Amino acid sequence: GAVDVKGRSRVTVRSSKQDMTSVTSNSNSSPAGSEAETFVYYASFGSNILAERFNCYLKGGRVEGMIRDMPGSRNKTTPKEWHVWHNLPHRLFFAHSSPTWEGGGVGFVDFYENNDEEGDEVDHLSASRTNTKQQTTLGTSYRLYRITLEQFNDVLAQENGMVPGDGNCQALTSVEARSLARKWNEVVSAKNENGAKHGGMVTACVEGSITRENFVPSTGPRGETRAPSNRWYGYAKCIGTMHGECVLTFTCDPTEMEKFRSGQNATNAPSEAYYDVIKKGLVQTGMSEREAVAYLDERVGTSLIAEGSAPVR
Repeated sequence: GAVDVKGRSRVTVRSSKQDMTSVTSNSNSSPAGSEAETFVYYASFGSNILAERFNCYLKGGRVEGMIRDMPGSRNKTTPKEWHVWHNLPHRLFFAHSSPTWEGGGVGFVDFYENNDEEGDEVDHLSASRTNTKQQTTLGTSYRLYRITLEQFNDVLAQENGMVPGDGNCQALTSVEARSLARKWNEVVSAKNENGAKHGGMVTACVEGSITRENFVPSTGPRGETRAPSNRWYGYAKCIGTMHGECVLTFTCDPTEMEKFRSGQNATNAPSEAYYDVIKKGLVQTGMSEREAVAYLDERVGTSLIAEGSAPVR
């Protein structure tokens, strides 16, 4: 069916039909052991949606539009399996000025976590915190790559301007990944036919139309800042599970996010090259070019705050 790129009333899960390993319930689960032996899914929402761009973080190098090479990961094996989650209850926006992408903004996601609470307890969104047009109409699409946890940690380091293995980037351990997956399994008791569990599934289980009154998603277990606060992508978070394995991504830390929500920090439209890379990646996942353009244009053009407009450079 067609991809609903605007709303969150329909959460879509797709799997790749090509270059994808056959997975069974027995063969897919991660073995206990080191980060090099533990598999997770990296959920990309920006330029890494394009497979060729993401492979720069694994194999090294660059793609057209980038002005510098990536060092690559310690394990340079590229993923043979990927899936797509459409319209999760997170907000994609663009900010900062990236030297890699001609000074344009780069992608971040707001998970709508409650920054007033401490600890790593599961956070459920109340109706009062979903009472904006943006939160009830704009979801985020992710491309999930199945990679090792060591590779995810290496990507996290590179996204924060460090080399793989840098001690300033706190690596996630296999024990932590399994713990996060267990917490999500407690949040969402049922999984869909593709083996996915995430906060958007709360809406998928509701009969009839989705309204603010019956749309109460969960952001799941709280994330954790893993890189120095001056880095852009230091906040790592598990946004669900796929076949029982942890689905991880990263964005800016909650303190920075509050500044974007309030308008204290300016958003910034992406460069043409960065926009184009995401558009091509969305088309790779099954969107038409028209759908991809509509998805990006609405998220570039819609303010993060409920009234008025955050300053846009």
